[in-house]
Amino acid sequence: MQIFLFFALIIAVLAVFFALQNSDPVQVKFAVWEFSSSLAFVLLLALTAGALISFFFSLPSNIKARWTIRQQRKKLSENETSLADLRAKLEESEKKALALQSPPEEPGSETVEKVVQDLAIKNK
Repeated sequence: MQIFLFFALIIAVLAVFFALQNSDPVQVKFAVWEFSSSLAFVLLLALTAGALISFFFSLPSNIKARWTIRQQRKKLSENETSLADLRAKLEESEKKALALQSPPEEPGSETVEKVVQDLAIKNK
């Protein structure tokens, strides 16, 4: 932020030097409009008019971009809330599934099918 202020101060000093060196009076004519002023003031006025015109022409696109960003943030918030709800439901479902599973078999306890398979292999 201080660097920005430093550069703004340098530009202001340069503008003052420019105005002091270009203080010659000039006459400006545009259609039926006519006035006389210093060259520095006329250039500053033209610069300001150009900046205002560009600002007003870019204003609709800036407003549209801000509206789009606001809508996207709202949608993102809704999606994050939905995601949190779905994660909670998933955790609850996983807990229910674990509770419904049979308890793990103890070592040494074999099922009937395993014993039959072992006997069949030994008899071959």
